[in-house]
Amino acid sequence: MIIVSSEEIISQKILPYDLYDEKGTKILDAGEILTPGKILLVRNHEVLYRKEEKNDNKKEEAKIIKKYSKNNYIENQEEIKKYGPLNKKSKIDFQTQIELKSNYINAMSVFNQSDVMRAKSMILEIRDKIIKDSQLIRKNVQFFSELKLLGEHKNIHPLNTAIFSVFLANKLEYNEVQIMEIALGALLHDIGKIELHGEVSDISKMTKDEEIAYRKHPLAGHRLIKTELKLSENIARVALQHHEKMDGTGWPYGISSTMISEYAQIIAVCNHFDNMTSSATNLEISNFREALRALLKAGSKTFSPKPLYAFVHMLSYGDTTSFEELKF
Repeated sequence: MIIVSSEEIISQKILPYDLYDEKGTKILDAGEILTPGKILLVRNHEVLYRKEEKNDNKKEEAKIIKKYSKNNYIENQEEIKKYGPLNKKSKIDFQTQIELKSNYINAMSVFNQSDVMRAKSMILEIRDKIIKDSQLIRKNVQFFSELKLLGEHKNIHPLNTAIFSVFLANKLEYNEVQIMEIALGALLHDIGKIELHGEVSDISKMTKDEEIAYRKHPLAGHRLIKTELKLSENIARVALQHHEKMDGTGWPYGISSTMISEYAQIIAVCNHFDNMTSSATNLEISNFREALRALLKAGSKTFSPKPLYAFVHMLSYGDTTSFEELKF
């Protein structure tokens, strides 16, 4: 038996091994979610043990997947293949990771089928789930890697941007209504891309014609949010302005400073950070700390100082987790 500290245990969302007390009695099973009640149980024991594992990591991960399958957290591995890999380090549980991705994909499919009001209702439900779940895990999150969803960029980028934005809005002490608007603006900031042909993400790899078309997606997003989804100008302006820069060198209008809405300023930081940690820029970024450094290097010429520095200091700066380490 190997001694494990309570700090090591409660730093994890999911228990990766069976846990025993000093008498050798099992008190928790591998794969259990560490709820507040279970964390209290852990803290009440001075000494805790786990068995020395001879199995490799893949076998241990399979054991956890099996446990979750029994509890309806993962019905089968086909869902993982369909919606993208799970982040094994995330504080967002496996069920929620899958639900958020599947619900967003379904919402966009419904929107593309012109059932706009149903799509709007679905997007609002996703927004509410992100806000609710963010509140539940906020105190337990130490690293940005513990929030990241994995999968196809066009499907997970709006979700990641919304998750990061909700955390940042809380850090900046926005009220409940404002956080709801920020989350919705983040979810919809790239909706104008549905009018583009093909998958695009990195401007540096586009032809001139592709770049001209790409730079129109903020205008398309603003129009869709206002005329199709019938949402407020506060939300629509996020889509319109999330590529503007504080020094006026952004697009589509080249506005600067306070002409850019506060919501767009917040989401611009989160948008760029997620792009960097999704390999959707031409920057060579291999972990989350390098992405934070790149944000600071871009600095206040690109981003509003208040959300920029709040974001950088919101969680631990020492997050050296590589992107490959996250995948189940």
